[in-house]
Amino acid sequence: MPTAVARVARLRGLTVKIGLPDEAAIRTPSAARNHLIAINFDLLAQLGPDLRARLRESAESGATIYVRGALQPGRRFPLLPFSDQQFEFLNRPAYGYQFSTHPILPAAIAGERIITQLNMPLAAGLDDGVHPIVSSLHRSGSGTPSIFSIEAGAGLAIFDLNPDDQYDGRELLSELAAPTTRAANIGALAAVDWTAGRNPAIPVPINLVIDDRPINYDYFNARSLQAFMQHLDDQCPGIHTDFAWTPTHTHPHREYLNVLARHNTGFVWHGFLRHVDHRTIADYEPQLEAGRARVGEITRKYGVRFQPVMIFPYEKDTPRATELLRRAGFVAKVESMGGNPPLDYYRLRVVGEESSCDDEFSVIYRDSIDLLNRDRMLALATLGMPVIALAHPRDLSLRRFQRGDRSSMSYFDSVLTFAAEKSLRPSSLEQIAAEVPTA
Repeated sequence: MPTAVARVARLRGLTVKIGLPDEAAIRTPSAARNHLIAINFDLLAQLGPDLRARLRESAESGATIYVRGALQPGRRFPLLPFSDQQFEFLNRPAYGYQFSTHPILPAAIAGERIITQLNMPLAAGLDDGVHPIVSSLHRSGSGTPSIFSIEAGAGLAIFDLNPDDQYDGRELLSELAAPTTRAANIGALAAVDWTAGRNPAIPVPINLVIDDRPINYDYFNARSLQAFMQHLDDQCPGIHTDFAWTPTHTHPHREYLNVLARHNTGFVWHGFLRHVDHRTIADYEPQLEAGRARVGEITRKYGVRFQPVMIFPYEKDTPRATELLRRAGFVAKVESMGGNPPLDYYRLRVVGEESSCDDEFSVIYRDSIDLLNRDRMLALATLGMPVIALAHPRDLSLRRFQRGDRSSMSYFDSVLTFAAEKSLRPSSLEQIAAEVPTA
């Protein structure tokens, strides 16, 4: 069984069964739509006529068949039982590769052209009966497919010529972010997500987060704030920005809030009560109770709403603090991802899944601008993970009495450009919490 697809299926929270292809392993047509049957090229070649017929019958009834594995260069391989065609396996240098607009590809990556020097496995000699998913690029133009599909009734057979190496699940995000390894991972991901029912056409959420604002008596900044918020809207119309507000700041400047009210903004908690390292707090409950009172005062006085989402100051907290958030009705906390997310974060929410009160809490991950380059954003969006960029007032010349800096106006521009290009969905952190896996 191809280990690449097994890794992705486990990360997505799906059931994986390993065994030789037989009557039990190749599901009956009535159970076909939500099944993925993965097999390597050599084993497919060894199947007898009855099992090949059963395999095609499953595909015609809606199953996805995924065939993977490197072959010997120059070897010819038939595509039975899905086509009478055969291809010659090649492994040659390429100038880059092209993702097609195949319907199983996530919208973020469909049509992408990647320019990078690498050797690619290729299937030569195919006709228009196959649909390329990834093809090589050469200086003269598009080349030969390395991943392609064949329609079979209501289902699909996907052929992936990349080698089936051992994979570390923790590295999937990094591998999709690296141009030299991205193409080798997309076939397994697309096959699993298609089978699991993810709609690849739905764009992922985009959100900007600014910590430590608003604060008390922040005069003289409304004009700078308006210019900054207008710049965000000009770059990506409708972009949503959430501000992390510490409950002790009960006297913000009204004009500051008026500016934010004219744009797509929201507020989340920034600490139970005060802007301190929460690891130093001995008793959380009184702090949260006092924080709720302050938030209630702010809400009544200024007509704003705090989302039930927490960003701890300095992103420092304890398991006890997180457990209190769960019990207190918060839906999520937000923290920096840094490198790769934990394995559980790759899980897909089941379509129509109803969460119980015990599992409605999520951990949302965000990135700083120095990590959130285009390759990483492309990987996040391909996986269906939200793109969330963080900043502090010092990055944006929004601190009190801070002299303006034109470069700070464009701080988020790379993220905004990507969001506009890929038509990402502006979303609040509360909305994102409803989409990411529960912790």
